[in-house]
Amino acid sequence: MRLPLFGVCLLFCGFLPAAEKKLTGPVRGGNDVLDITATALVDKEAVTQALGRDPGLALIVVNVKVVPKGDSMVQIWRDDFTLLLSRDGQKSQPLEPGQIAGRGGMVVSSQAVAGSGGAMGNGPTFGIPGLGRMGGGGVGSAPTSTENKTTIQTDTGEPDNPLLQVLKDKVLPEKETNDPQSGLLYFLFDGKPPKVKDLTLIYKFRGGKIIMDFKP
Repeated sequence: MRLPLFGVCLLFCGFLPAAEKKLTGPVRGGNDVLDITATALVDKEAVTQALGRDPGLALIVVNVKVVPKGDSMVQIWRDDFTLLLSRDGQKSQPLEPGQIAGRGGMVVSSQAVAGSGGAMGNGPTFGIPGLGRMGGGGVGSAPTSTENKTTIQTDTGEPDNPLLQVLKDKVLPEKETNDPQSGLLYFLFDGKPPKVKDLTLIYKFRGGKIIMDFKP
């Protein structure tokens, strides 16, 4: 049976949103010291597939490959990465596996960072079942950006979370090397899950600063 041309167009166009969602490819950046390739995963299905199990919270996972140039050694620190959410200016540092699935409760507090006309301040907290409290936004004039700070509460004596070893096995390694290194970085944001196009990955290290925008 032949479909009219109009019907074929409708059928094809109906697949476009899903195709675009799956084709969000990696971004690349670099300088004279190293090159970086990064892919951001924001929806629960993609994150669960990358980890091999459901993390139980709205993690943002960034798959990173760092390739040093030449023979010089590069020290890779996960804390040198920052994920920026352009929607509201939130900034998030990578979480350590123990902060996500350790025995202690995780507490994420949001701190407003003043810009021109902004004011410094701490927002209230809200809860994530089984993971402690997370910081929310403050009331009043909107700040330029918000930084999320994560700490761990006292060990609760609970057994190890099976997710912990998975996160450790897949995290980007920290080391001094001149060989390519690959791994995952884990981030959390306050509020509704972000879209990939709203994210920017910043890598600031001794060799310079690399900014990678995930906009298509």
